[in-house]
Amino acid sequence: MKHFAMVKKLDPSIEEEVTLDIQGIEFTGFATICPYEIEVGNMYPVTIGFTILDDIIMNEAKDQRIGLEYLDSGYRYCIKGVLNETSIDAGIIIEDVEDCFKDYRYLINKLVEFQVDRMNIEFLQK
Repeated sequence: MKHFAMVKKLDPSIEEEVTLDIQGIEFTGFATICPYEIEVGNMYPVTIGFTILDDIIMNEAKDQRIGLEYLDSGYRYCIKGVLNETSIDAGIIIEDVEDCFKDYRYLINKLVEFQVDRMNIEFLQK
């Protein structure tokens, strides 16, 4: 799903690292595709995905809050939201481009949570 994101921060030492704000949800991720130069303070069309280095472990959420929760000093997040067949609604729609949700179809339309190793950002053509 296409979102319009404001670039809040660029890391001068890690070229792909970017902090975005989408509808009040701020997070840091990696620009996997960026076909043009981006600048802090500007809005850009993006899609959001994630990377999990090991197996995905998804559970029904214990609380009713949705969103992205930063986990540590790296790039890990806990995503909490309503599971759909090919995405999760965590206040912003995050696509399942690698078909990670296929084993969790029984949790569709339920509030779930799982951890990711990093958030991926694809900047779309303007």
